[in-house]
Amino acid sequence: MESLGDQHIRKQIDAYIKGKLKKDEIEALWQEIAKEPSLLEDLEIEIGVRELLKKEVKQKRFFIRQFPNWAWHASAAAVIVLVALVQLFKVEPPTELNQFIISSIKADQIESSEGIRSKDMVVTIPDSLLNLGFKAALSGNNNQAMELFDEIITNYDVEPYGSKAFLNKGILYYNDGAYQEAIDAFLQSLDRASDNRMISEKAYWFLGNAYVNTDQLEKALEAVGQAYSKDGVFRSAAFKLYQKLSYDLGKVDFEDFDSQTDN
Repeated sequence: MESLGDQHIRKQIDAYIKGKLKKDEIEALWQEIAKEPSLLEDLEIEIGVRELLKKEVKQKRFFIRQFPNWAWHASAAAVIVLVALVQLFKVEPPTELNQFIISSIKADQIESSEGIRSKDMVVTIPDSLLNLGFKAALSGNNNQAMELFDEIITNYDVEPYGSKAFLNKGILYYNDGAYQEAIDAFLQSLDRASDNRMISEKAYWFLGNAYVNTDQLEKALEAVGQAYSKDGVFRSAAFKLYQKLSYDLGKVDFEDFDSQTDN
């Protein structure tokens, strides 16, 4: 249960957002929030997420936990206040970026041929190479898997084989901690997978994570936004990482997110 002091601070925040506080009252409010990092944590989550979720609530009918009534009146301008508070009082954000990225990519994300799942499909040479590479990777024989994916790229660089081979190489590089090589492979996969929504979603999501690991956060933000826009299995994770990246980069209006997700 909130104390009377916390309730007073929340009322003051609501009044500030509505433009009802005087200059000295604003300064006093900032000092109070600086003393209570837990309030800043609530503000980061509630105000930062509010603008991003607004469109999704209408379109997807998401069920969102109830926030205090004052938070729903927050505008993008309130996010500016949060960033200013963190910079002014040097309060550490309540979460770390590495909590939102993947430490390794599961083997079941490696692409195989459809023929591995369908007995009725005629399996071609690149199908067989993909399947052999898939099995080698599952067995932990990454060198053999890389050789098989490279053979596809060299001799059968047509779709969907080329994009899958590069995606698989990127996954193996990522799990080995070779993030720049993973980035190069994911970009090659994307160049070939423009008509393949599933492959491009994977490539963008893994690419965004690789960019974070190389501290290329602006590029990570763009890639994660693209993964979110595919509206697939990584949408929720991409949304959370995009929110965190936006916060860390000081993105306060989130307009670029809307423009990316509309593509």
